[in-house]
Amino acid sequence: MKHTGDYKRDELLELLWHLDESHDLTLASLKEHDEEGLFESYLKDIAYQDLVRLEGESIALTPKGKRMACDITRSHRLAERLISDVLGSGDKELEVAACEFEHVLAPELVDSICTLLGHPRNCPHGKPIPEGKCCIEAKGTLESAVIPLSDLAIGAPAKVAFVNTRDDARLLKLMSMGITPGVEVKLLQKYPALVIELDQSQLAIENSIGDEIKVWRPAGK
Repeated sequence: MKHTGDYKRDELLELLWHLDESHDLTLASLKEHDEEGLFESYLKDIAYQDLVRLEGESIALTPKGKRMACDITRSHRLAERLISDVLGSGDKELEVAACEFEHVLAPELVDSICTLLGHPRNCPHGKPIPEGKCCIEAKGTLESAVIPLSDLAIGAPAKVAFVNTRDDARLLKLMSMGITPGVEVKLLQKYPALVIELDQSQLAIENSIGDEIKVWRPAGK
């Protein structure tokens, strides 16, 4: 069982990972996100553990620290995906429950959850989920099992597997429209724009966006 210090270390490493992927990993940024003023005191501790290097206002994750922060972040974001997609919990419960999950999930269980969810690319908030060994091994199989939404036959229903886009604003817009992993959609029209049926509503989207929405290949196709 983890001690309080281990929890704080993990939370700090997760925050440092978030700042690093936002290209804003500095002491000033850490202080802005450290609302309770607790994390800064742990910096020297994790520096002694060779998890970070400190030079003035600069903070850098060491290879060891980056691996650990990556694993913690992966566990947290997969837990969010599980709680949101499978358990159907809302935003209020999501963060608290995910924080508890990330500290108790064994690495092999994390990969099992990832496989169960179809190796999702993003958490419910649109942040990338770091790839695990299971994702790399399953990539060939997964790519053959999913197709672009735009390749569906007219009238064919399919479930969304993931959205593959580098445009964060577009990803958030699609999520707000209800286009998330596990949702069933039906393609009604291809030209001049894609028209899909989603939750008894019809939505029109650009053809290029349809190429970025990946769905599970319908059985027998």
